[in-house]
Amino acid sequence: MNQTDKLPSAFECFRKMLGVLDFVVFEDADGTDEEILSAIPQALQPSSTIDIEKLRLLGRRCISDKEFFGDWYDLDGGQLLKLGRYRTSDGSELHNPILNTLDNVNITSGGGGLPEVGAGGQFAYAFSWTPYSLRARPSEVQTEFEEIRDFILPPLQTSEIFDWSNVRLPEVSDYFDAGADWWGVFLFSVYIPSLRRLTIIAGSTTD
Repeated sequence: MNQTDKLPSAFECFRKMLGVLDFVVFEDADGTDEEILSAIPQALQPSSTIDIEKLRLLGRRCISDKEFFGDWYDLDGGQLLKLGRYRTSDGSELHNPILNTLDNVNITSGGGGLPEVGAGGQFAYAFSWTPYSLRARPSEVQTEFEEIRDFILPPLQTSEIFDWSNVRLPEVSDYFDAGADWWGVFLFSVYIPSLRRLTIIAGSTTD
């Protein structure tokens, strides 16, 4: 198993727009739990502590694409959503609008609930919503999301998605301390058997 830095440009664009998820990708992987556990520390910040045995004990669960993307994503249309009820400057009311339609919309009030911390899934939320907002237009966020989505989960390819997210992840690593209060803690492994490609995704932040 070898870590690769040859990633689509969308990963760098996501970093520049201040996305808070960390990605690390490995080639020639077998997708075993031992490989995944050895790969996860590479996705965390270098200064982070890590207790792999604690993570092993907390375990993981296999989830579907729908569970992985979560509530902030229209699986059929492939579109990110902005969950909640909002009022715009022209008096319109929006309910769970498609993010891609909000480029020139001035939202003046409103909001929505956030996912339960450590409950699992909700990759689309963690990708598109941060406490301080992404530095990009909604359509740009959607564009980079699509490129990253299609890289980690190529269309028509069988995948194995494991969700390691858990409210107790701060016991595993101090990387997860920031998000444990309210934004969330996220940890996924995505394996594509036909490509022997393993992607680790981690996320934790606060305001």
